[in-house]
Amino acid sequence: MVIQKITLFLAFLLSLYSAPAQISPVREMDKSMSFGTRPCFRLEFQGATPGLVTDLWKDFVKQQFSAKLKKDKKSSEYFADRVNASFSPNEFTLRSTVEETGEDGAALNVWFDLGSAFLSRREYPQAANDVVSVLSDFYVEVRREVIARELKDAENKLKELESNKRKLEKENDNYHKEIENYKAKIKKAEEDIIQNEQMQNSNVADQEAQRRLIEEIKLRLQNVGSERN
Repeated sequence: MVIQKITLFLAFLLSLYSAPAQISPVREMDKSMSFGTRPCFRLEFQGATPGLVTDLWKDFVKQQFSAKLKKDKKSSEYFADRVNASFSPNEFTLRSTVEETGEDGAALNVWFDLGSAFLSRREYPQAANDVVSVLSDFYVEVRREVIARELKDAENKLKELESNKRKLEKENDNYHKEIENYKAKIKKAEEDIIQNEQMQNSNVADQEAQRRLIEEIKLRLQNVGSERN
């Protein structure tokens, strides 16, 4: 019994070490922006367009922070001033950019300007963890939308295939009907051929009779003179 418990415990420990570590979709880095190089939180989305990420980010900021993003025409950054959140005791400015990554992806860069400094894990580890949690929720939201659109595209493709199948079935029915019509026409033509050949044979016989009649008439014509005697 003791050995069994030890075995189970060792198996549990092995499962802990062998289980893959969950990697956060949010990366913290120093990245250039309108105020210079500042601590930034970056998310990358495979299969998402910059336009989709931008639209979802605007809605997310409005719902999460009760703030409306505006676009800075000079820097192309989306920002919101005097934002309140649980991870910051003071109001802060939220700045962000969305960029294209490769042929099929987009990235979101977010800066939290606290006034005296930009939010980073080095100076505000707990607040940074809270931000990572919030941005991870946004990552899930984008991924869900991307997959939902992928599903919709797949369903539309299926509908298109089903529609094409119905069209092909209808064409197939028409082809069969045409074949039946052709068969009926061929049968009618075969009957017409037989009738035509019979009529040709009858015509040949009629021609022979007509030729004999003509010869008889010619003979009578030649003998007209002998009728006066």
